[in-house]
Amino acid sequence: MAEKIKPERMRPEDYAQGGSPMSRGATYVRKEIVSKGVGFGSALAIAISFTTHKSIIWAIIHGFFSWFYVIYFALTRS
Repeated sequence: MAEKIKPERMRPEDYAQGGSPMSRGATYVRKEIVSKGVGFGSALAIAISFTTHKSIIWAIIHGFFSWFYVIYFALTRS
């Protein structure tokens, strides 16, 4: 059975002077997770809260609880 070949991980010092990984035909996958800012759940909770209550304080509180508030809102308003 053929073994899978792992792609070579490229570092900035491996690039040719003025070159890029694409010029060498290298491909790679970049995984990134949001580490700063407001997530989708928080933004949705803030929007729902402000539309419903017209209060910035409640919007901040509900944004803190994010998906919990979104699920609560969906269950109680249906």
